[in-house]
Amino acid sequence: MSIKFSDHATRQLKARKISKRDVIQTVKNPEVKSKSFKNRTLRRRRFGSKMLEVVTITEGSTIIVITPYYLEEEDEN
Repeated sequence: MSIKFSDHATRQLKARKISKRDVIQTVKNPEVKSKSFKNRTLRRRRFGSKMLEVVTITEGSTIIVITPYYLEEEDEN
């Protein structure tokens, strides 16, 4: 399995201050994995107090990262 980053994902890594290492770890070993629209997959993994979600699409044996982002923490009140 190879992992490639879309141009959009590469820009978002920098803008959102997300490490490429964390994205790769999330893609390879997600804590939660679910299907999304247009054959996309959502992969989630917690890093400290933040939950990273990575949107991917699979083409053959290649996983393409569409975009990574941290999920908003829900208010417990």
